[in-house]
Amino acid sequence: MSKIIFILTVITSLLQADRIRVEESTPITKPYTEKIKISEQCYEDTVEISVRCGERDTNSIGIDTLIGAGLGIALGNQIGGGDGRKIAKVGGGLIGAYTANQLRDRGGNCKSYETVSKCNPIYEYRTVYKTVGYNNCAYIDGQRYCKRTKKPIRWLRYKKSISLY
Repeated sequence: MSKIIFILTVITSLLQADRIRVEESTPITKPYTEKIKISEQCYEDTVEISVRCGERDTNSIGIDTLIGAGLGIALGNQIGGGDGRKIAKVGGGLIGAYTANQLRDRGGNCKSYETVSKCNPIYEYRTVYKTVGYNNCAYIDGQRYCKRTKKPIRWLRYKKSISLY
């Protein structure tokens, strides 16, 4: 029952409300900063790249391997005496040859340089005013009344009330 009374009260209020034509609808704007790409600045740059120098060949015996073996034998000759010295010379020769061979083959990757084009964007910042609503105004009995809305409206509804003291 109370819902029906409420609905009737709302309908009665709307019927009693008067309408007046809106005389001016002023846009309400808000400033925004926009980032706009206007061009690019390009340039050439040299970059280092890694390239394969060739296959590793661990089976070849070069002059560096022979020098490494000779140095290893010379160092092994300084260690121990008798049969221990013979074992140190053989071990030193093998270790020297292996180390020299590994040092030579370590360069599996070589450096190379390549020229590439790079571009950096250039931006411009602009302040743009966007409309966020409207201030709709009308005059009633010489008094100015305004209502803010998202879209402009043609009519304002108002209701006069009389108060007795």
